[in-house]
Amino acid sequence: MKRLNDSYVEGVIKKAANGKMTTGQAAARLGCTKQYVNKLKRKYEAEGKMAFSHGNSGKPKKWRTPPETERRIVELYAGKYAGLNFRHFLEKLAEAEGIRTTYPTLLRILKEAGFSSPKHHKKRKSRNEHPNRPRKDNFGEMLQIDASIHNWFGDGFPKATLHGAVDDATGAAMGLWFDREETLNGYFEMTRQILEKYGIPACFYGDNRTVFEYRKLSERNQTIDRDVHIQFKRMCQQLGIELITTSVSQAKGRIERLWGTLQSRLVSELRLNGITSIEEANAFLPRFTADFNRRFAIQPKMESSLFAPAPTAKEIDFYLSVQYERKADNGSCFSLNGSRMGLFDDDGSLVAVPPKTKLDVYVTKKGKTIAVFGSRLYEAREMPERESLAEPKKAGRPKWIPPQGHPWRKFVLKPKKK
Repeated sequence: MKRLNDSYVEGVIKKAANGKMTTGQAAARLGCTKQYVNKLKRKYEAEGKMAFSHGNSGKPKKWRTPPETERRIVELYAGKYAGLNFRHFLEKLAEAEGIRTTYPTLLRILKEAGFSSPKHHKKRKSRNEHPNRPRKDNFGEMLQIDASIHNWFGDGFPKATLHGAVDDATGAAMGLWFDREETLNGYFEMTRQILEKYGIPACFYGDNRTVFEYRKLSERNQTIDRDVHIQFKRMCQQLGIELITTSVSQAKGRIERLWGTLQSRLVSELRLNGITSIEEANAFLPRFTADFNRRFAIQPKMESSLFAPAPTAKEIDFYLSVQYERKADNGSCFSLNGSRMGLFDDDGSLVAVPPKTKLDVYVTKKGKTIAVFGSRLYEAREMPERESLAEPKKAGRPKWIPPQGHPWRKFVLKPKKK
């Protein structure tokens, strides 16, 4: 018999027991056999209304969370895990506190205690003004990159900037790096993580920041030159990475949604681990990224990967460096940041460079200077100061006395006699 309301079943059986309805009509109403209707009639005559109530009615459910466990959950959310979204809190209960429950049960417990989820969303408009762009098919085909300025360490600490990249096909976080501001160094360190762990991606997709794209404008604010020398763009060209930029934030929705998730989860994880500095956060990020990808990354449509083989550690240092253009002087040297530098061969000998030769100079993150001359890489070192052959000047300005034949002495006026 299909599940019916107890009061409805009671009314039908009453009519059948009182002769107002035949057994066949009652069976048709209840969707059961005549034998079962006769069984209910006998049970009704013996027990009355209690014949239609469930045997466990009024008893505590066996699967209900014990009251002491519910109190413990409320205490944890009010104290240690305050501010976590409910899904994140559910994971922490299972992994850190050994309390396993379901999301609907957790939702009921916290709502009954007066808590509302920080991730509660307003009702969205039925009209989708920005339809989702289909994901790329291959892992590494496109990486969306951006930076987010936020109170990552809490309201009592200064804001920091998190540089990040997300794979368009899988939604996996590929690299994360903190810095005080949005800087070239932050994007370089993010790229270093990608190159070392995955290899060279096919494409970077960012916004029109000057770190990616700089445009010279005319007096009428019209673009006259886009191929301006930019360090990040130069790095992409050397590695063979396509760089695409856009001024529409909705066009790179994957990275924007990543920031929404990280501003909820990462802030809570940093607080729970007592991390309040950029250095500690950067050391923590690899562990957090691995856990994040395990939970949220999906499988791409195609099993193939478009990541090219990773460069060596020495090559990565070269690519992720700052480039300068210099000219050699008459002493086979060039100036850089107030220092006079020279090129040295592997045996430690100074390399002769013709005067006015253009040199591409690269300064790595570790402070090592490398210069390209004659299709070869040379280490550049600071040269000692040149000794001057002129006699050192005496301190102070000497008093000048004109010689005897000087006009001043010949035509000097004598004082008049009184």
